[in-house]
Amino acid sequence: MERIRKTAATVLLLVAAFGVSEAGELAYVCVVEHVYDVSDYGKLIASDLDDEMEGARFAVSRQDGRILGEVLATSLAESTRVIDRGSSGDSFKAVADFGDEFQVLEVQEFREGERKPFVASSMGGAGIVSGVCR
Repeated sequence: MERIRKTAATVLLLVAAFGVSEAGELAYVCVVEHVYDVSDYGKLIASDLDDEMEGARFAVSRQDGRILGEVLATSLAESTRVIDRGSSGDSFKAVADFGDEFQVLEVQEFREGERKPFVASSMGGAGIVSGVCR
């Protein structure tokens, strides 16, 4: 029950902060499905954080790439920027510069329907994170 309240409060905060509009014109609201690490053999394996982060929510601004939420937040980043705004043929791509580390997010905007898969790589952080945005 506590997690439901926390998630609802986070989503309300994200909507207010970014002014999320219909079809994600200003921001995507995303939910984490899986978190991965790289094994000693270069294979992706489930992270120890997978169960803990499953269901975590965040929102990313389609204007400047800022991320607010339970995971992948960019509030400590030196800068954020959108590399590609996405379209029916391209993914939305954003990067955050933390000085000595970077975080990259790709949302597959070209996918049909309102559910858009995402993948993020957080160097020195959560690892590789995947899920769905709306």
